[in-house]
Amino acid sequence: MNKKSVLFLLCAFSVGFSLFSQAMFNDNPSGEERQKLADGEILIRNIGKAKNMSLKPVTPQAAALIERVKKLKPAYLAEVIQIRPLSGNENLIQNIKPLLLDIEGYVGIPYWSERAQDWFDLYSSASVVKSDVTETGETLNVDLYMLPFGDLNVDIGLSNNDGEVFYSMINTGSVKYDNITVVRPEKMQSFVYAFKYNDCIVLYGIGGVNAPSIFFLRERIETSFINRIKTFCKFIFEKLE
Repeated sequence: MNKKSVLFLLCAFSVGFSLFSQAMFNDNPSGEERQKLADGEILIRNIGKAKNMSLKPVTPQAAALIERVKKLKPAYLAEVIQIRPLSGNENLIQNIKPLLLDIEGYVGIPYWSERAQDWFDLYSSASVVKSDVTETGETLNVDLYMLPFGDLNVDIGLSNNDGEVFYSMINTGSVKYDNITVVRPEKMQSFVYAFKYNDCIVLYGIGGVNAPSIFFLRERIETSFINRIKTFCKFIFEKLE
């Protein structure tokens, strides 16, 4: 293939991805961030507020997800995105489901603590309290132990149909730090949405916390909760390779 042919293919891909990204995402991602997505990299954005989300309501589930995040009104929010070509990844949607439902495996996910400057398990323990399987998905109640906040009970839901998988995790009880309630029930939520769009597969993760911005706890909340969300999504996306 000569240089002109290579240049033509690169330009065609660039134009194609530009049109794709305009259809998929709003104006929040920067040009550099869009280029990372075009290169197939995992993009991690610490976005703070729901208004800074990238995803457009391109599917009914995407529209519902956007509304759920807006309703949460998070003070802390992060999103993790990767786009892959459908060709060669036809089984990706199917393969992500067991990774998301491997609850005991959450413990083994390596988590870098910025505060301690050391590696830890994402959760110190993880166990399923109860589960219910249906034709379109599964719901679980799970006990987790998360330093430095201790015990955490969450409801996990996963649905899969029409070439897409949607995962949610929502805390059922209050989360405390030294007897101070920092997160009330259902105010810590994270989602993973994997779906086909045109000739691509979109992996989209987002998680947020509606918690008071207490000056001496803000850093602990942001690093402990948000970094876990980013770590979890990145780990799941990379395991699909």
